[in-house]
Amino acid sequence: MQTENEIIDYIKKTTALNTFFNPTPLHVSEIGDGNLNFIFRVSDERKKTLILKYAAPYLRLLGKDFPLPQERICVEMHTLSYFKTIAPSFIPNIYHCDEEAFCFAMEDLVEYKLLQSAQFEQFIPLSIYTKLGLFLATLYAKTPPKKDERYYENATLKRISEEYIFIFPYISNHPALVLPSFFCSKSKSALFLQNINLLLNLFQQEKECLIHGDLHTGSIMIKNENIAIIDAEFSFFGPLGFDVGTLLAHILLGEIYTLFEKKPLQFKPTISAFWKAFEKKVGGVPEHILQQSVGFCGAELSRRLVVPAKAKPLEAIRSKKAKTKAYVLCENLSIELVEHFLHVKSVEAFIAIVERHLCVKTH
Repeated sequence: MQTENEIIDYIKKTTALNTFFNPTPLHVSEIGDGNLNFIFRVSDERKKTLILKYAAPYLRLLGKDFPLPQERICVEMHTLSYFKTIAPSFIPNIYHCDEEAFCFAMEDLVEYKLLQSAQFEQFIPLSIYTKLGLFLATLYAKTPPKKDERYYENATLKRISEEYIFIFPYISNHPALVLPSFFCSKSKSALFLQNINLLLNLFQQEKECLIHGDLHTGSIMIKNENIAIIDAEFSFFGPLGFDVGTLLAHILLGEIYTLFEKKPLQFKPTISAFWKAFEKKVGGVPEHILQQSVGFCGAELSRRLVVPAKAKPLEAIRSKKAKTKAYVLCENLSIELVEHFLHVKSVEAFIAIVERHLCVKTH
């Protein structure tokens, strides 16, 4: 279901979608540049719109030579639907789920933009990070109804995360890696590799709660002070620190861009607002969540330097000299976070590590 005619025919024969629109001609356009799935905006003559997301039996980015189970989108439907029950104001409305056709329809987030894009353009209200702290605390506090594990997890996608975050980046000359010509990755210490392996084991074995699995600034949309969480196909039962660490890493990638583009930094109030909201909801910040978040943050920063899916904030730095320095800074920060995450005892200690690397006077 990838052509305009196929989508229109599907909508016409699907009551929940056909009645959504006025009886006028429909228009279909593919939007987004996601790696996994096809995303279409469908509209009628009166500008009423919805988003249709479809999982082809292969990876969208690489085409039919890279097969991928279509059931991944069923996992996303289930997870977003569950998140909607526990955090309704943070999840788009879902209008229709079709597990047989491997597609679902959801609210068109008109006038929303990716948090990742907004990082380049404007000062982000601290309330955005407060809400993200509240959302992650809610995941920690709530447990979904008992289901078969496969209901909320896709083993193939979980394995992709394992390989591209914890394994491939640390195999010399691995064919899956893409190193920029201006960057030469450092050899990693035995302690770094030992801790990456510890984080991998946590990722594989810890079943703390149902997490998003790919919660970065490209899977969060904002409008004024509102947030919308999308793209949950990587969800699984795992350590909450994985979601928190991934999000923190992408906040910091935006801050590295800001540093080298000579704009005001805001990582201190941002990180503080996030953790303060989390602490208020949970009644404290459990030490294991803080430490694991710091470790997973370092792992995410490290791998984005060498995997094909590069960090967009780093790629957006205009000067090649500045971009080279940004890569080195990011690697040095990632190394310290991974090597020392088990010794971080407070949010302030984490901020102090970040501050040492993002010091304006140094750069």
